[in-house]
Amino acid sequence: MGSLVAVVTSAVLLGLIVAIFIAAAQRKQNKMRISSILITFLIVTLLAFSSAALMDSYTQVEAGTVAVVKEFGQVVGIFHPGLHWKLPFIQKVIVYRTQEIVYETSSHPEESKADYTDYAVDTATSDGQQISARYTVRFRIDPDRAMDILTNLGTEAEVVEKVVKANSRVRVRNILKQYPAKDLYSGNVEVAQAHISRKLTTDFEKEGLTLVFFGLRSIEFTEEYKQAVENKQIQAENIITKENLAKQAEYEKQRTITQAQAEAERQRLERIGKAKGEAEAIKVKAQAQARANLIIAQSLTPELIRWQAVNNWNGQYPLVLGGGQQFILPGDLFARPITPTVTPGTTTTITSTVTAP
Repeated sequence: MGSLVAVVTSAVLLGLIVAIFIAAAQRKQNKMRISSILITFLIVTLLAFSSAALMDSYTQVEAGTVAVVKEFGQVVGIFHPGLHWKLPFIQKVIVYRTQEIVYETSSHPEESKADYTDYAVDTATSDGQQISARYTVRFRIDPDRAMDILTNLGTEAEVVEKVVKANSRVRVRNILKQYPAKDLYSGNVEVAQAHISRKLTTDFEKEGLTLVFFGLRSIEFTEEYKQAVENKQIQAENIITKENLAKQAEYEKQRTITQAQAEAERQRLERIGKAKGEAEAIKVKAQAQARANLIIAQSLTPELIRWQAVNNWNGQYPLVLGGGQQFILPGDLFARPITPTVTPGTTTTITSTVTAP
C-alpha cells in the first residue's frame, strides 16, 4: 500500500509541475485557459501512474531463487524461477536464494569470502582449557517451505541471524565443552564435528532449512597449553628413545649370545664329524684287513703251508732241551725231503717222497 501512495503522489506532483509550466507559458501570451491546464494535468498524471503500474505489474524470478508473494502484508503465494504477473503496487515479492549459502566464523571476518561472516566462538573444554573455534556452515532454504519461513522468520538475512548464527554458535560452544582438550588438540575432531552436525541438522529441519555441511576448520588453544603439550610430547619422545635404545642393547646381547652358541655348536659338530670320520676310517681299514685276512686264509692249504715251511727252513732240526739230553722233535715235515712238482697248465701243487732217516 505504501508503494501505491508513493506512486500516486509522484504522478500528481509530476502533473502539477507540467500544468504550472503550461500556465506560465499561457500567461506570457495572455491566453490563460484553465481547461487546457486541467486536461494537461490529468493526462500527465495518468501517464505517469500508468507507466509506473505497468513496470510494477510483473516480476522475473532468477534461477536458484524463489519469490514469496505478499498482498497487503499477507503471504498469498510463491513464484518459482521465470516471469510472473502480479498486481501492481499491491503485491510485493520477497526473494530467497535456494542455492547453497555459506556462514563462516574466523578471527578476521572481513577477509572471508563467505555470504555471511562472524567472529570465532570462544568456549572451554571439559577439563577447563580455553579454546576458540572456527567453523563453516553450508545450508539451503527449502523452496517448498519459503512461505512458512517468511511468515515465521522473515528475510534471508533474518533467517541467518535467527537460525544459522544463533543455533550454530550455541551448539559449538556447548558441545565442545563435553570433550577433553587432548581429543580436540590432537586434530581428531571428527567425533565432535559429527555431534554438532547432527544437532544442527535437526535444528535446521524444524525451520525449513537443509544443512549441507558443517566443518570445524580449526580450534585454537592458549599458548600455555600448547607449550605444556609440546613439553609432554618431548618427554614422551625421550622415553620412547630410551626404550628403543634398551631394546637395541638387548637385541645386541641376544645376537652375541646367539652367535656364541652357533660357534660352539659349529665346533661341536666339527669335532663329532671328525671323530665320526676317524671312526669310519678305522672301520673301513679294519674291514679291508678282515677281507684281506679272509682271502689269505682261504688261499692257505696244508701243502702250501709245508712248502712255505720248507722254504723258510734253515736246515737244522729243532731241538728240545730237557733232562741233560737233546731230542729231535718228530714230524713228517722234517722226516722226508719235499720237492715241489709243477704240472704245466695246472695249479701248483706240492708232492713229497718219503725217505728213511
